Amino acid sequence: MKNHTSYRMLDPDNCAMCGMCLNHCPTYKINNNESESPRGRISIIHGLNDSMLEPSTSALKHINSCTLCLACETVCPAKVDFYNLITKARDKYFKNQKNIFKIKTILISFFLTNSLVKKTINSIIQILNNKILRIFYLRNSIFKLINYTKIQTRFDEEIYFLSKEKNIGIFTGCASNMFQKDVANSCIKLLKKNNINSEIIKNVECCGSLDYNSGRINKGIKYNKIANNEFNKKKYKKVIGYASGCSSFINKNKTKTNYQDATSYILDILEKNNKNNFKVTKKNICIHKPCTTKSAEIDFSKLMKILQTIPSLKIFTFEDNYCCGAGSQNLIHNNQNSINIIKPKIEFIKSNNIDLILTYNIGCSLNFINSININNIDQVEVTHPITFLNNILL
Repeated sequence: MKNHTSYRMLDPDNCAMCGMCLNHCPTYKINNNESESPRGRISIIHGLNDSMLEPSTSALKHINSCTLCLACETVCPAKVDFYNLITKARDKYFKNQKNIFKIKTILISFFLTNSLVKKTINSIIQILNNKILRIFYLRNSIFKLINYTKIQTRFDEEIYFLSKEKNIGIFTGCASNMFQKDVANSCIKLLKKNNINSEIIKNVECCGSLDYNSGRINKGIKYNKIANNEFNKKKYKKVIGYASGCSSFINKNKTKTNYQDATSYILDILEKNNKNNFKVTKKNICIHKPCTTKSAEIDFSKLMKILQTIPSLKIFTFEDNYCCGAGSQNLIHNNQNSINIIKPKIEFIKSNNIDLILTYNIGCSLNFINSININNIDQVEVTHPITFLNNILL
């Protein structure tokens, strides 16, 4: 029998099987299946590591479907390190995954971490997002990816080369760089309104979480080292990134990097500025709190406090505290899970006539956009809080 010591260091037996995690797990909620619960996954991993189970498609499917929301860790009395348990299992058994799973995972990483490929895809997406063209292909599964997207702006060169003095470096992330370019521009503009100079960090494509969380730990560590090396060059007073998923991963792995989530950083600035003057905004908005809020070190109450100062704005928050279902590439590998998990939030949006959803994680944003399109409520927009605040700040 092979020595599994390196994968037993977390000791799944620490799980007391108390079941306190069950009612907090989004996949257990929609499936009511023990194997889709945290303790069920711990049992499967324990069985695989001790060769009591084969790394079959069925067993690996339950490990893959975890969204890594880590709600289970929050309530676990035994303090099981579920994040490391899942990511190490995904890494160890990646070779046993179905070929289609491995191909998808590798291609997603290639597409989102190669700048030339991203530019090409971006151009194609912008063409296909033409309203006239969408009539012909929106219901065609071949163009399913376009269902996740909306037209994004390009980085505004005139904005981020205004000054030779660069104080803040903006890390865009791999998926955010492709699907949320408007947020980078909004960061620069909003900081400029507060007399802070900034620029886009151009030579870092990924924080590493994309590969690390999907079963390619070494690849993820490689990207993370490249990012941290660039962040540590002392070129910037501070580095900020506007995808909370990236911020969460960077916070888990940073050493001396002076990094802060962009939402958190900008909220700190706005809170200190007593002269904030917002436009009157007559909208019903719903604020989504991604699972990465805590680990990304974002003060959600501070966001709410600032939004409450905006005249005529009606603010909602979702009634359920479950993950939206986007995490850990579930949008790609377990799309139906993502749709089922987010369904209560979509119903809430419909029943409260929501005009705009604010969320600061790219995966959550894409999941909302996809489900909004599926439910034919395209009048509802999804945007990042930074973009929203920049657009209404006078």
